[in-house]
Amino acid sequence: MIQSIDRAMAIIDAMSDPERTKWLPAELADSTGLPISTVYRLLQSLESHDLVSQEERTKQYELGYRWVELGLRKYEKLDVRIVARPVMEELAADVRETVYLNAPNDDVSVIIDRIDSPQSVRIIDAIGERIPMHIGAANKVMLANMERREAGALLNRLLNDEEGRAELEGQLRGIRRKGFAISRGEKTPGTLAVAAPVFDYEGRVLAALSVEAIESQVTGEQVDEFIEKVVEGAEKISGEMGRRG
Repeated sequence: MIQSIDRAMAIIDAMSDPERTKWLPAELADSTGLPISTVYRLLQSLESHDLVSQEERTKQYELGYRWVELGLRKYEKLDVRIVARPVMEELAADVRETVYLNAPNDDVSVIIDRIDSPQSVRIIDAIGERIPMHIGAANKVMLANMERREAGALLNRLLNDEEGRAELEGQLRGIRRKGFAISRGEKTPGTLAVAAPVFDYEGRVLAALSVEAIESQVTGEQVDEFIEKVVEGAEKISGEMGRRG
């Protein structure tokens, strides 16, 4: 049984080559070093489970759509908090500031996790705190990366002032281009926050990773470091949530 699984995986690995999608059994036998009779037998078994499919005209095999279904099931079950935790811990240790993970929830975002700064003087916002979606770097970076119709509807509900809404829409376009957001004193006076978006496997904004610090204690070089490391951390979480490209 174990040998059959190993041989089947050798075929799957060969067929996963990004440079080539379709294979004849003889070509798979050459690539894997398996006997042609074994390749035929395993391909028939894999095909019965929709893991490979055969093109009737050319007799070539390719990976089946079952892999997509299995992959999507995996990513749907992932908890972004569990995936993000080690990245947040590493980020907090690197920058020595408090790190947050926010998730959107209708007209607000909710702080769903936090790693405290090791410094004695630090900013602490409670896990579970709800923050209006148009306030702060974390919320703005999520708004900027939402589907435009959804973001527009949110802004219409949150802001009655047409001039203020137009100004914020301009900010969001810039944030989307840059890939990160910076806010100064928007939620808590005297603070600075840097945030980057986290995406799911379908490219939807799922959360925001952010660093918050006391602005008077932060240099320009440190802000640049925050940007680099927050963006890097958010991209890593997104990749583990299934985001590609």
